Amino acid sequence: MGDASMSPADERDLVSDWAADLADTGHAAPTSRRYVPAVRAFLVWFADENHEPFTPARLTPIDLTGYTQRIQQTAKASTVNVHVCALRSFCAWLTDNGYVERNPALRLKAIGMPEPLAPKSLKPVHVNALLREAQQTRYAARDYALIQLMVQTGIRIGECAALLVGDVQLGERQGQMIIRTGKGNKTRTVPLNASARQALAEYLGPLWKVESNVKAVATAWAKQSTTSPLWRSQKGGALSSRAIGEVIEGLVEVCFQRNLVPSDTTPHTLRHTFATNYLKDHPGDLVGLAALLGHSSLETTHIYVQPSADDLAQRVEQTRLNAYS
Repeated sequence: MGDASMSPADERDLVSDWAADLADTGHAAPTSRRYVPAVRAFLVWFADENHEPFTPARLTPIDLTGYTQRIQQTAKASTVNVHVCALRSFCAWLTDNGYVERNPALRLKAIGMPEPLAPKSLKPVHVNALLREAQQTRYAARDYALIQLMVQTGIRIGECAALLVGDVQLGERQGQMIIRTGKGNKTRTVPLNASARQALAEYLGPLWKVESNVKAVATAWAKQSTTSPLWRSQKGGALSSRAIGEVIEGLVEVCFQRNLVPSDTTPHTLRHTFATNYLKDHPGDLVGLAALLGHSSLETTHIYVQPSADDLAQRVEQTRLNAYS
């Protein structure tokens, strides 16, 4: 059994020995950088709370619970759980090395993480404002098609920028595109609805010198190089993710100045908008949405089932107890 009475210097050595053991047993350096300050903070709290220096023999489960309850008052759940994991590790080490007879952290549990709110999405009036503004730019047909394609399919900006002519199939009644650059290098197929198909036809028709309708552009598609970029810059080269982002940011800025869209609208907001509206039209179809978005886990897609901050605010505003509603 280790010495039950310890000086502050001994206390520091105790934590240092435990930290060294973490490294020796293969724990990653970032883990140690999070755990060690957490335990040191607990030891400071222990001394202040109990009016005595920390000694392993005086450590009880009540101390651990009291500390975690204290930090829950000001810290996020994720931060609290880092402290919980650190204290579990430290107490297990104290037990293994004979400083305590019984592990005081055996019943110390992590706290539940709050359900994340759904990410912000745009209302139809916001989307219409962006589309209308896109039709006023120098490259109106292209910029309009960019917004339409992203909001009608939910693809990421990088996936949009990487599209080649050969990745898209267009027809009067249906269309689709193959996403080859999704996360994890997974390929998926995403359908194109009528709005997306028509927007692409209006963009590509003049470039290919055909009528700007889906039938004419679909016929001309077979004559194009399959390796050509779908999106062209003003110099004729491929439009980069950064350039697409700048197009969208410019549209948002102009619309925001007229109070037409939220200022924090980003290209990813278009993806969230697609996802939110898909579930409104097809409630509960997380499997289908996950396939469209390229999510490998339904846990990722599940966030769209949660209400957004705006949804909650609206619900509280409309409660029947609100005398001013």
